[in-house]
This record gives sequence, structure tokens and C-alpha cells, in this order.
Amino acid sequence: MKIIYICSPYHAGSEKILKRNIEYAKKLTREILLRGDAAITVHLYMTQCLSEENEKERNIGLTAGMDILRRCDGIIVGEKFGISEGMSKEIRCAKDGNMTIEYRD
Repeated sequence: MKIIYICSPYHAGSEKILKRNIEYAKKLTREILLRGDAAITVHLYMTQCLSEENEKERNIGLTAGMDILRRCDGIIVGEKFGISEGMSKEIRCAKDGNMTIEYRD
């Protein structure tokens, strides 16, 4: 079983977009779990513990997420709704670590 990091947009300007982004992350997570790999979707659970509006807490979450990413076997990039700044950093980190990168619509 591989450990796969889920990279998809989270931050949103409205509740509607936020809900859409959360549902998309869940869809990608489900896909990985059903194929028999372990999915790590940090933006689904860290945002339940840390405030996105608090810059210090957001940075703590981003730093922890990057550390977790470095321990994974690969990354799934959900690009259906675009690539955010945070996602770009995660993709760069995965490339630097020579990880398997899969892109999804």
C-alpha cells in the first residue's frame, strides 16, 4: 500500500466555493482509498483544528503539511478548479523529492 498525498484547492472566497473544494478533496481521497492506497488529505482535517483566517495558524498547517508530504510515496494533484499558490508549493516539493505525481480533473 502506497501513501498518497492529496493536493487540491481549499481556500475560497465564498462558502459555496469552499464546499465545492471540500467535496472535490473527498472525491479524490475516496478514489485513492478505493484503489487500495492510503490517502493523506491534510487540508480536510487540519482546517478543523487550525484557523485559516489566522496567518500564524495557517502557516503552522502549511508547514506541517509539507513535512507530511515529504514522507509520502506520491501525490495526486486535483487540478479541476485550478492550481492555488499552496498547491504549487506542494507540487514543487513533490518534484524536488522525485515523487510520483498524478494529475486529475
